[in-house]
Amino acid sequence: MSRKPVRSSVEPLRTRHVFLDTEVYRRAGFNLHNTQFALLGDHVSAGRIVLHVTDVTLAEINRQLTESVHETASDAKRLSRDFNRLRQISGDDTPAIADIDGPSLAETAWKGFLDILLGKFGAHSILALQVPARKVFEAYFSGQPPFETRGSKEFPDAFVIEGLADYCASNGVTMYVVSGDNALRRAAGNKERLIALAGIEDVLAAATAEKTEELEPLVDDVFAAPGFDGQLTNAIAADLDFVNFVYYGTLTDGSVNRATLEEIVNVDDYRVAAFDGMTLGLILHVNTILNATVDYIDEEELRDKDADIIPTQLERSSITRANLKIYVSIDLTTLRFTETELLTKDIIVE
Repeated sequence: MSRKPVRSSVEPLRTRHVFLDTEVYRRAGFNLHNTQFALLGDHVSAGRIVLHVTDVTLAEINRQLTESVHETASDAKRLSRDFNRLRQISGDDTPAIADIDGPSLAETAWKGFLDILLGKFGAHSILALQVPARKVFEAYFSGQPPFETRGSKEFPDAFVIEGLADYCASNGVTMYVVSGDNALRRAAGNKERLIALAGIEDVLAAATAEKTEELEPLVDDVFAAPGFDGQLTNAIAADLDFVNFVYYGTLTDGSVNRATLEEIVNVDDYRVAAFDGMTLGLILHVNTILNATVDYIDEEELRDKDADIIPTQLERSSITRANLKIYVSIDLTTLRFTETELLTKDIIVE
């Protein structure tokens, strides 16, 4: 990387009212302790942001979180059974792995989620289910977002949007609606008092936009630091295991089982996401080249009529270009990374 990236143009917060769609929480694995939510919590504590949630959103999160916990507990049970069997065979003194109580864990996980969302973040609840059904069905029959796609049944989203719009109109405020769902963002864009954003990082950038100009010299020092490239390389490589790689190539039953960072081409742009005088938080857009290992089935063996043949699983490397988004927090006294999080969660490999 031979040049400093261009800073993305970001306007300051247009409103302090923010609603996060279910998709935003799901993308974060419902973990309100992660970097982005920790930063959001700082802005909430400072009074710069007021977080809102709807009853519909809470119901969706409860269902999805419960399903995720039960699925994870089921996987853990299978793994513990296999591990304990191997432990018996080996005669090892390694302690056995106890079973996980899925329903109990789901209940405590939901309680912990609510404690942070409603307690620490003080999220204000809006009753979207009280919206008159007529409003939603008028949008449905006229094909307005989120119903513009034929056969669309986005009724939960429609109630959410109408509930948010009614709240804003009643209180004379505007509100950011944050979602990775295109249909929901289009529906929000149709409402006078709703402002659609694609990700929580957009809110964080807007919350610190007024400070960006004065921080330019500090950002210069960060990018010019001798260890910057190496730290960025290590930060990306450390988080690649948590990325969901989706294979869309021509190999039969192809799936990505791992990927490594081959090269950082350049940093396209950046946004200032946080600054407290001692540390600087940046959201970087990084162009990279990844080497993905793809598992696939030998097609020639599949064509063999002998049903007893078990097809051989093979491996092939696939070089993939990926634009990654990563958050880095830098200690301004040492110019060392103190916290990093790869914000890109899905990458397509062909």
